[in-house]
Amino acid sequence: MSHFEDMDKSYVKNLTRTEYSRLENINFQAIPPLDIANNELSPIAEYYIAPFIFLVPEMCLIIPLTHINLNDDALRQLLCHFQSIHVVTSKGNPVELRLENLNPKSKEKFTLLMSENKINPFVLDLYQFHGVHTASGDFKYVRFNQSINPTYEDSIHSIHIQEFDEIWSHIRQIYSEKKYVYLCPNWLFSDQLSNSIALNYFSTACKEVYLSIDNTTSHINGIILSIDYKNG
Repeated sequence: MSHFEDMDKSYVKNLTRTEYSRLENINFQAIPPLDIANNELSPIAEYYIAPFIFLVPEMCLIIPLTHINLNDDALRQLLCHFQSIHVVTSKGNPVELRLENLNPKSKEKFTLLMSENKINPFVLDLYQFHGVHTASGDFKYVRFNQSINPTYEDSIHSIHIQEFDEIWSHIRQIYSEKKYVYLCPNWLFSDQLSNSIALNYFSTACKEVYLSIDNTTSHINGIILSIDYKNG
């Protein structure tokens, strides 16, 4: 696996260490779902809905609101797809958005688009393939070093790349106070992983890309991405 370099666990943990703010006077406010009349799925909605389809249908999706508000276009494209929506406040300030109970019509729409090969291929690459697993606790870190130009630009339609650019920009915005973003793709660690279009995208966009790997199951526990663009 020439593209993967073993890393010292303590080194990566130190790089990604985060100081957490203590939440006080926490309150949960329910808000009604937005109209789902057209039931369209934006690229960002596809990104957030995919784990409900491929991983855990009863999960709770948590989106930080520190650097984004409920009037943001990306969030408004998302709220109509969930039946349970709560805003968490701390001392009266919104800090989190919690979404549960994916709307059945949205699930049907996602499934239909997938059958028509219309879901963004980067989203499918992140979440579709390897089911749910239980972490063993025995894990390691590797750094991904892509030494050749990524091939996804030749094999993926440009609109899909632009859509995933929007998704990555959104992720960077909501975690803009951090140096690294931690995502949870549904991958297995193998030689084939170096062909992942999403991993190659991140290796092009980000200055640093690390993987946390379960030694027992070979599942990827997470991908750790520097928040800075490689070229800017």
